Amino acid sequence: MKYKGRIATISLTMTVHTAYILYYFQRDGTVDWADWLGYPLFITVSYWAGKQYDRAVYYSEKDSMTNLYNRRFVINAFDKITSLASRTNSHIFALVIDCDNFKEINDRYNHHVGDKVLSEISHILLTNTRKVDIVARWGGDEFLVLGQYKDRAGIDAIITRITKQISLLSDELGFHVSLSIGSAIYSATQHHDLSSLVKTADENMYKSKMDKKQAALHKSDSN
Repeated sequence: MKYKGRIATISLTMTVHTAYILYYFQRDGTVDWADWLGYPLFITVSYWAGKQYDRAVYYSEKDSMTNLYNRRFVINAFDKITSLASRTNSHIFALVIDCDNFKEINDRYNHHVGDKVLSEISHILLTNTRKVDIVARWGGDEFLVLGQYKDRAGIDAIITRITKQISLLSDELGFHVSLSIGSAIYSATQHHDLSSLVKTADENMYKSKMDKKQAALHKSDSN
């Protein structure tokens, strides 16, 4: 919850200060006006304290450049995903997504353009997955999508949408951008382990990347 810290600190402040006023009212039969003025003061202070807590939580879970979740958040959230998948008899899936030749983009166009590419990819991933899916920057130019689906067709649809939007991004930027995507799926009855799920998806991503390189080499040789 975005405002969890602020809600908690204000609620606590209101509860404590109200209990304080009620105690003195029952004891003395009256409440000093200064005690009433304490409400806006304490609410202001508690709002500020709660806001600092919310900011700390936000930046501990988010990647500062892409605004996606980070690795720490994914690790902490995985148990909730597996629990929900078991209850709904859904499949857990992971997509490991790597930007092809990202170092060449950085070297040729500079790091500012490289950062823009990563930000645009992040936006595409967020807008072409569901709100219930977790989209994270896994590290460097590698991303992770984690969620649950009833069937493989839904996962393939996500990959298709992402690939189509990346093609449009290339047209917009004026240079080629492509992704290698590897997927892995666990059924609800399998033992759910994040590291092995991501490892399988990562291996499939690498295979996809190698297949594309081989295809490019064959095309070059034929020409």
